Amino acid sequence: MLEPIAVYYEYCDLDWKVTEKTIENHLLIFMTDGMMDYFVNGEKFTLCKGDALYVPMGALRSARHMAKQKHEMYVAHFHYEKESYTLPVLEESSGRQAAIFNQAYYSQRFSLLTQQWLRKHNFYQVACHYNLLELLTLLNIELTHQENPAANNLVMQIQEYIADHYREKIELKKLAKLVDRTPSYISTVFHTVTGQTITEYIQQIRLSAARDLLTKSHMTIGEISNYLGFCEQSYFNKVFKKAIGVPPSAFMKEHKQKSSFQSR
Repeated sequence: MLEPIAVYYEYCDLDWKVTEKTIENHLLIFMTDGMMDYFVNGEKFTLCKGDALYVPMGALRSARHMAKQKHEMYVAHFHYEKESYTLPVLEESSGRQAAIFNQAYYSQRFSLLTQQWLRKHNFYQVACHYNLLELLTLLNIELTHQENPAANNLVMQIQEYIADHYREKIELKKLAKLVDRTPSYISTVFHTVTGQTITEYIQQIRLSAARDLLTKSHMTIGEISNYLGFCEQSYFNKVFKKAIGVPPSAFMKEHKQKSSFQSR
């Protein structure tokens, strides 16, 4: 489980610096403007706009401005408790830096994480977990792309197909044929790059769509279950509750109550 400890957007003036100290939490930084030098266990990382940096818990870190430039960044301090899945970046003992390909999307997702953390609505812990997981996954994809572009491109092809067909029954054999590889090979590569199995990723996409439909459509829970390709509504309820923490009915009710309160 990923548990945010503090999430914020920081405008750093010319007097800004971080004195050398051992960090007590894991840390994710995303630069939105300017430049700075960040030191992790003595290793120097020069960060500029569009760069993300992961710093592991227990690392000795410090930071300073680069060339007397002001800079701006999103910052997330978090705890990490290893589950059945993990991301390779979270197993690192040193800092890892990568330039994010889709900077606008990454910034938007970090902004959403920050808003959820500050608002602390009823399900903010679950929402923060999934948003932080997405940010770390995207960073891991960029790191893997640096090391193995072919593997990253293969995963992107699979993800694009899932995005277009997640309402259908997606068989591993069909995905393997799509990229001209064996089912075993694509399963291993997908998990290495994303930290998730293909089945977990498909469920994540379906549940994301389910949350949108539960809050933004007039469809019933049964209709949403059928629309998203779940075999039975009872199974949909079980999967949704396990991932989100509450059944779809409670999630929908809470959202309607919140919307009613805000409209007063």
